[in-house]
Amino acid sequence: MIGPMLRVLVVALVVLVALMLAIPRPERAPGNAADTAAAIETENATVYTPPRPLPDFELTDVDGRPFTKASFADRFSLVFFGFTNCPDVCPITLQVLASAVERIETEAPDAVPTVVFVSVDPFRDTPERIRAYLSGFDPSFEGVTGPDERLEPLLRALGVHVEKHEHHGEQYNVVHSGVVFFVGPRAEVLAISSPPNKPSAIASDYLAVRNAYLERGPTSAEAQPAP
Repeated sequence: MIGPMLRVLVVALVVLVALMLAIPRPERAPGNAADTAAAIETENATVYTPPRPLPDFELTDVDGRPFTKASFADRFSLVFFGFTNCPDVCPITLQVLASAVERIETEAPDAVPTVVFVSVDPFRDTPERIRAYLSGFDPSFEGVTGPDERLEPLLRALGVHVEKHEHHGEQYNVVHSGVVFFVGPRAEVLAISSPPNKPSAIASDYLAVRNAYLERGPTSAEAQPAP
């Protein structure tokens, strides 16, 4: 009895395996977003696939000129949100960015990003104050700000949480994150780097993300004109 039953089970198993092999398997489309993210090796940065478009916004730079989504066109940028009275996160992060830019200038002089500092404290951070503050790290850094209502769309879209703790008059503190945003030439966030950030990691991750973006080119969704 055992012999015939065993033969039946073996035959049934063979048939089952054959049926499973005969089932067509879905093929991955080339340029799959997950595959693209996995292919980009980073030390600290989290890559967004597909990139996340920035919303419409209008801020002002230290020269009094409008700074909008279009200001990111045709260049790669590293964006950081902070304020000039910040006691720790801002100076540490800006120094890290200055050192990272120096590394990139040495390793890939044609790939140097623009560093954009967005002040979330427009009440105290005048254009003159922002300019003087950034010159202590790198005079090439761009500073922008705007009223809270103009900052809000950008903060909300990027998930930047800002809290102002009132003390006495102008003596108050602003709590914010230390995330650095990698923004591409179509005004979209390509990746983020969360603290603790290191110059070597920012530099290598930025170059990896930038090179991958240029090698693959825009996806069909990204190829559409930015809204």
